[in-house]
Amino acid sequence: MPLIELLRAPRPDLGRAITTFVSCFNTAYGDPAKDHWDIPVAEWERYEFLGDRVLNLIVAQALFTRRNAALSEGEMTRAISGIVSNHALDAIVRQQVDMTVFSRLIPPAIAGQNTYGERVTGGAFEAFIGALYCEIGLDEVTFFVNGLLKEPIDNASPEENAIGMLQEYFQKRFRTVPTYRETKREGPDHRPVFTFEVLFNNQVLGVGSGESIQKAEREAARAACRKLGITLPDPVATQGQ
Repeated sequence: MPLIELLRAPRPDLGRAITTFVSCFNTAYGDPAKDHWDIPVAEWERYEFLGDRVLNLIVAQALFTRRNAALSEGEMTRAISGIVSNHALDAIVRQQVDMTVFSRLIPPAIAGQNTYGERVTGGAFEAFIGALYCEIGLDEVTFFVNGLLKEPIDNASPEENAIGMLQEYFQKRFRTVPTYRETKREGPDHRPVFTFEVLFNNQVLGVGSGESIQKAEREAARAACRKLGITLPDPVATQGQ
């Protein structure tokens, strides 16, 4: 299937898109025999820089044009910081594609370090988006990104932005943010239930469960906000605005 058709699929297949992209890019610009993205690290970092800006633009537009619930400037700012953070992108990637396939986007000089942390995963996703933007254009990339990030974009609302508020709380006080860790995965493969805990300095602040990584992390963040006395907006009051 051509790359553009994969990007236009109603339910994007990230793994197939990556495999097709690497093959097309290497055939046009690199060594077709290589099974990873054949690109110098410096150029990969340039695509990462561009992809970060493209992602922010696409998500900002999606939030701005939502019809179900308009968000204020501050609410959109917090929502974007949660949706396109390295942590959020890492969660999306790990939920949708096997990391063996995803690692094809990571240059050997970086992959050889065997440190597939959030920073590397997020950076690789951004570089991928930056390259797609250059090769195919904004319209196709927008369709693809909106499909991949549909859940966090649709769920972005004042009352559900506990992750962003918790991150802002720690960023202001300690100039760092809490981390999330999966502790349990139950149920059938097609409908798993995830349990996550949010930690700061190895101290558990909250625990939450959900049918997706994003929902479980959001519930953990809400529990942490309650524990720390961080006031979340009242859903009823918000809906009445």
